Amino acid sequence: MNPSLLKVIAAELNDELSGGVVSKIHQSDDRTLILRIFIRGRDLKLLVSARHSLPRLHLTDRSYPNPPSPLRFCAFLRSRITNARIEGVAQTGFERIAVIELAKKDGEDILKMRLVAELTGKSSNIILVDDNGIVLDALRFFGPESARPVVPGEKLGALPAAHGAREEEHIVKEEGESWNSAADRHYSALVEGEEFAREKAALKKVINESEKKLLRKLSNLEGDRKKAEEGLSFYKKGELLTTVFHKMKKGMKEVEATDYSKDPPEDVLVSLDVLLSPQENVERLFKRARKSKTAINLLDKRLPDVKAELEYVESLKYEWEAAEDKAALSDIREELVKGGYLKETETRAVKAQEKAEPIRRFVSSEGFEILCGRSGLGNDQLLSKYASGEDIWFHVKGSPGSHALIKVAGKKQALTVKTIEEAASIAAFYSKLKESGKAEVIYTEAKNVKKPKGAKPGMVTVKEYKSVVVRPGVPKGAGDDR
Repeated sequence: MNPSLLKVIAAELNDELSGGVVSKIHQSDDRTLILRIFIRGRDLKLLVSARHSLPRLHLTDRSYPNPPSPLRFCAFLRSRITNARIEGVAQTGFERIAVIELAKKDGEDILKMRLVAELTGKSSNIILVDDNGIVLDALRFFGPESARPVVPGEKLGALPAAHGAREEEHIVKEEGESWNSAADRHYSALVEGEEFAREKAALKKVINESEKKLLRKLSNLEGDRKKAEEGLSFYKKGELLTTVFHKMKKGMKEVEATDYSKDPPEDVLVSLDVLLSPQENVERLFKRARKSKTAINLLDKRLPDVKAELEYVESLKYEWEAAEDKAALSDIREELVKGGYLKETETRAVKAQEKAEPIRRFVSSEGFEILCGRSGLGNDQLLSKYASGEDIWFHVKGSPGSHALIKVAGKKQALTVKTIEEAASIAAFYSKLKESGKAEVIYTEAKNVKKPKGAKPGMVTVKEYKSVVVRPGVPKGAGDDR
């Protein structure tokens, strides 16, 4: 927040808040305070943020999370400035510093305090001082060794002179809008963008690490299977030993046998364990061969599961690439938690009625409703919540993407190739093949699509299907996503 903007913001706050009372305080994150100010029958919210990238001070209409238990600085402010009266708000000189003058009755006395908001980038801070400028508490402490100490009990000194100019965003105030409202709109969008980018990057890391782990697992299993296949050769060696059993004696290192499976037959040497009897040598080879066969059977059951899980993670990568809002990221996070790839370390519960529907809705040019999943969870809902047996299900062939569904609603006779191609185009558009010129899309009646027990979100099996080649896109006349 540059000095020019802070000047007009502070002037507006002085007019709006002088005479108001601090009724509540909460700290939405480690750098942001929200002060509830009651004045002339109104309940206003003042945001003070010392975030490095976007330090700011302005009124806000937006809602912010309130942690179940207050952080240290918030708890201190509650004890000191709750019910304090705001006597004024002003900028310090032409700096990125604003001061909120406070007065609170203490018995017969009136305690004067100042809440100092230093909006100075990396050194941003929020500090409560008494009437003499002595630090009572601060969001961030700077020890005596720093250029400008900020510790309780010490007088707050002036900030060192700023070095260099800091690039600032240009805020445009719309007609009839206050500077506080303009700042709220502008900075809220920037903060949301930062949070979206940060969370998206965090989810990408989880997905990539999960993929690497599965690729290592697949490589190890395939290596184990190759070794097990080599172990099957012990069957042949054991059979060769039975043909020369009469020649074998304990203590022999090897024995020659004729391999009649070769054309022409070939004499080969079979290694023996000198410590074992002839019978024990034969049994040892057959035992190793049986062990290899058992291993192959187990691996043949595990390998398809790992490959299917890799396919699912690939679909999560597509969902991540296509995610454009927090609702999409929320669905991906939920999938990662349900899949065991991510632990839920904090409360993210959202009431069902407040959560965005994970479904896109369209109307075909011929009046059929077309639904399309926004995520694996949405794809699941197409089958579990929205589909009936005669509805038509779509998915791009051989690539991650959203499922789509034509709601037939008793009008199967009126369903035409045109509507089928429109739904297929939508399924292709919301898939990894979006940028391709053409895509093959499979479709079938919903009754032919099943979700296996325990399968990951969006993973299904299809009994029988047809296919159509279409150009990815939302066809004209198919209606808007709503």
